[in-house]
Amino acid sequence: WDRRYGGDQIWSGNPNGTLVHEATGLTPGRALDVGAGEGADALWLVEQGWEVTANDISRVALERAEAEATRRGIQITCTCGDANEVGALPVAAFDLVSAQYASLPRRADDQGVANLLAAVAPGGRLLVVSHDLAPMRAPVDTATQSRAFDPDAYVRVEDVAAAVAAAPGWEVEVHETRPRPPGSATASHHVDDLVFRARRLA
Repeated sequence: WDRRYGGDQIWSGNPNGTLVHEATGLTPGRALDVGAGEGADALWLVEQGWEVTANDISRVALERAEAEATRRGIQITCTCGDANEVGALPVAAFDLVSAQYASLPRRADDQGVANLLAAVAPGGRLLVVSHDLAPMRAPVDTATQSRAFDPDAYVRVEDVAAAVAAAPGWEVEVHETRPRPPGSATASHHVDDLVFRARRLA
């Protein structure tokens, strides 16, 4: 990931539209942005009054986020680490845990998903957004095209929704498929988003 972020800026610098839609109206508190990348979402949350921790596996990406925060005269806390590891995220510490298109590899023990749920404080919310990759699961004619990306290799909204359903003390507020927000980069296999938001009751 450091190599990927070693060249020019990758992302637009604008916050993800679904985050803006879902977080607008929430009472600001402590927020965790998992898979923060260059920090556009984290920086937007700070500007809305949130106290934000940005987590990413790439130190290079987080350095860009920190530099942009300095340029804007705002403050974020950056933590570099693998969100899939035991103890990677603080427990019951955040009023909003956001994972927007996070490339979190699936593990047999679902540790990454467990970490996301555990990081939410009582009364807080978990917001997970991913591409609807169902079209990519369709059969591929390998004689004419290839599919290097395996959509099932990464944590999906469905995984998080199943974990929340199995855990006591959660209320699902949003679980739906939506067209990608205007201005999003689009491709034929990334037309819709899966959006999941749940509130931890206790």
